Amino acid sequence: MNNGLNGMASPTPCAPTVMDQNNLVFNTDHVVREYRRNAVLNGGFLDAGERSALLEAAPTVRNQPILDVGVGTGRTTPLLQLLSDDYLAVDYAPEMVAAFCTHHPGVRCECQDARDLHRYPDASFGLIVFSNNAIDAVSHDDRLVILREFRRLLKPDGRVIFSTLNMRGPTCGEHPMQLTRPTRPLKLDAKERIRSLGKRALNPKSFARAVRGWQRNHRLAVDHETWAVGPMAAHDYQLMVHFTTLVDLFDLAEQAGLRILTIYTESGVPITCDQEEYGVDNFNVVAAQSN
Repeated sequence: MNNGLNGMASPTPCAPTVMDQNNLVFNTDHVVREYRRNAVLNGGFLDAGERSALLEAAPTVRNQPILDVGVGTGRTTPLLQLLSDDYLAVDYAPEMVAAFCTHHPGVRCECQDARDLHRYPDASFGLIVFSNNAIDAVSHDDRLVILREFRRLLKPDGRVIFSTLNMRGPTCGEHPMQLTRPTRPLKLDAKERIRSLGKRALNPKSFARAVRGWQRNHRLAVDHETWAVGPMAAHDYQLMVHFTTLVDLFDLAEQAGLRILTIYTESGVPITCDQEEYGVDNFNVVAAQSN
């Protein structure tokens, strides 16, 4: 099966240090600055799929308590506060929480791990959001732990929205020397070559970090056919992230006690469970309690 994970090792359990490594990355100064810069530049939705997911949930969850998980420096905060004044943000990286509090004074934000939200009682929230593929920064088993926590915290008529990377999409299997992203057609015209080389020449420190990150982490990549783990180009290949398929995604939701209502592509188009996955970079999921 072609999934773009070139040179992938035989399937083995994820290294036990992957989660700790990802946490260190999220706490580094340059990553925190990047999140803050993106929050300012985007000033809103990450993509059309995220917008579609929130628009679908909005009539049901308006004025309900909101839990914004993996909030980073607060890109989603003004969007979600339009739906409700009862808003709580959490993130497991202390440096992200500190940056959030600096730029959103007076807004409640706590340092919490999505895998363990025991301090919050059952059925506390009408909407739980885990955006920007943040659920992909944990192990395969921990994804289920997180969604079960969301199921516990969700009100009976509430909604969960999260995004997750597609194993068949262009992010899976990227490497620093690529001329084009996996699943994307190769363009060999001079303009494309100049643009590709120019990005590396203009930021040599980032390119050097990317090469080091990819060399270190691509050996840890694993392929389980319906899901995989590998390095991600964002943050210079320092992160090891999870990639999923529709088969794995529906199985995960069922095990967590959630029912997937709609899945949107990054372009905002709803897809079905039997639709071709290739070319879609990530899935934006709207889910509810299954019973």
